Amino acid sequence: MKKLVLGTLVLATVSQAAGCIITSDDPEYAIVTSQWALKSNAGQTLTCPPGTTTAAVYAQEVDLEYRPVGAPFIELYDCDAGIGNSDPLPPSVYEMWVELTSEGGGTVYATSTSRNEAATSERFPDGYFVDVVDVDKTFKTTIYADAGYFQLDWDLRNAANQPITCAQVPKVAVLSTSVTNANNSFDDRFFCDENYGLTGNLLQGAYTLEVQAINAAGQGIGPMTELLNQQVAGPNKVTDLGTVMVRVD
Repeated sequence: MKKLVLGTLVLATVSQAAGCIITSDDPEYAIVTSQWALKSNAGQTLTCPPGTTTAAVYAQEVDLEYRPVGAPFIELYDCDAGIGNSDPLPPSVYEMWVELTSEGGGTVYATSTSRNEAATSERFPDGYFVDVVDVDKTFKTTIYADAGYFQLDWDLRNAANQPITCAQVPKVAVLSTSVTNANNSFDDRFFCDENYGLTGNLLQGAYTLEVQAINAAGQGIGPMTELLNQQVAGPNKVTDLGTVMVRVD
């Protein structure tokens, strides 16, 4: 899976007023309704900070291999509007994300991930791409002012240090434990065959991570790989851990 690398800003168009529900009856065009919220890690809804006036919603068309095609479409909305409908788009598959910026886009306060909270599945590709080939869809995201994420992929190895596939490994578990408070631990589990994981939102700070292959019952099937003093930063930043070697017995 492609990691969360964002496209180059080339084209910007001003959107229609937020809150108006629009659907496309023309099969040659599609509409994406975008919803965004700025929150604290504790779940409190926040207003956009001073100087952050604009929500720029990106729709990057991708091909059958989920590679970018051309420049992204960009719609501009009031930062605190929280919702907006795209101008008509070519029916296709899009990677979506939201940037909260100053007027004119000179300063970016925060950028969302491409994970779609409105998707019916968390699995790739449905959880990360919006398919409007046949029907209009919604892209929903939360941006955390004081939190961020870890992302990683994995390299499975047996006891002889030989590479193996995910055939015997249903999932990979990542346990993130706060360095300053050992009672704050967060358990994320990812489908092994996707070879990519983006944790849930974590309060900014330092964490110890334990990465382990697990079976269908959630039991470890190899030793944990420990990553010490890994930093998460806000607002909504993604710390890339790269490729983590995971042992399988």
